[in-house]
Amino acid sequence: MDLTTLLTQNKADENGDFERGEERKEIVLSKSTLRFGEKLCAATLGIDLLYRKEISALKRSDGLVVLNMGSVLAEAFSNYEEARGFLASLAREALCLPEEDRRLYYTQACLSLDSFCAVRLGFLPRLFSQIGLFLPVDPASPDDTQLECCKRKIRELLTEMNYTGDLKEQSRQWEVKNTVPADEIQQVMEELMTLAREKTGEILELPEGDYYHCVTERNCVFNAKSDYKNRSVVVNIDPVLTRPALKHLVCHECYPGHFMQFSLRQRLYEKGVAAADGLLSVVNHSSSAVFEAIGDAGIEFIDWVENDDDRVNALFTELKAMLSAAASYRLHGLGWPEAKVMDWLRSQALVGGEGWIAGRMKFIQEPARSALIWSYWRGGLGMFGVWKRIPSGKRAEFFDYLYGRLHTVQSLQLFG
Repeated sequence: MDLTTLLTQNKADENGDFERGEERKEIVLSKSTLRFGEKLCAATLGIDLLYRKEISALKRSDGLVVLNMGSVLAEAFSNYEEARGFLASLAREALCLPEEDRRLYYTQACLSLDSFCAVRLGFLPRLFSQIGLFLPVDPASPDDTQLECCKRKIRELLTEMNYTGDLKEQSRQWEVKNTVPADEIQQVMEELMTLAREKTGEILELPEGDYYHCVTERNCVFNAKSDYKNRSVVVNIDPVLTRPALKHLVCHECYPGHFMQFSLRQRLYEKGVAAADGLLSVVNHSSSAVFEAIGDAGIEFIDWVENDDDRVNALFTELKAMLSAAASYRLHGLGWPEAKVMDWLRSQALVGGEGWIAGRMKFIQEPARSALIWSYWRGGLGMFGVWKRIPSGKRAEFFDYLYGRLHTVQSLQLFG
């Protein structure tokens, strides 16, 4: 039987599965797709177990799956070769799912996991293959022209805001004016979370009685992270942080970003609307780029860009994402020594100080994050390209599509 016949038969078998709920506007995934999500979830957990056994000898505890909100049992694989065979079968099944975006996404998800297994077996050693297959996004590094274009936009806006001197000096003046002292960051974050939660409630269903709080730490690999199990956002206070940057972190990690992503995935799965693979958060995964892009676009989603300080911070955030990917490329792709990469970052960065540079270096030196860093820049490019073309009247439908299922940058483009 050819693929066209399989697709036609599968759609016919699922007749009546596409139900439009009374309380939500999203189209419920078909039964076959929900079943597929259970199998992919089990396979992902099985591969995570293989990886954890492998790295236990290295006394490392970071697995492939960093969050599991469900109770799906892991598929029992004896080795990566067996897992790859299982994924190959799943990929063929994915191509026959009724929903076009699920056919694309799940085929890419199987390839992403298969590529991870291949890396563990000694194949695909180069960073560029991992970026292109894990995430999957374009592995090309930001070039000088792209970096300078972003800097030019920053300079133009800072000049309009009456900051003087060269770009470095303008950025320094802006940062000094807007800096939040380290000992005040937790309080400011809590205040901003209250405001962001209220605005998020205008576009998404909030979890009743379920809130995030802020924790601050130093000497971290990350700028900030969403700790869903402990309902907290952990903020690295080594970098210089401004109020607009904290607004961005709140939107990225909490409302309407990662906390809302996790919360909605869990609740929609329990309602029978979303698939089980959304119960997992996986490192270097097919969903990583859009996962991070939702966070970075969060301030736009809730219409919280209030002034030029927010606008210039958005450009600083874009530049930092580009510089981070370019630094990883120089370290792992060109083989630059660590000191040379740090000097290059120091010459290019405009805000964040030494704390930000040190944190980025720690991040890109982590084996699980050297490719993941591309998610922020490439994910943002894919997200904002879609967001800008969606009329206000279709945004509620877009949020259902975005939060109700996992996406690659490519499957995201199929909306509308």
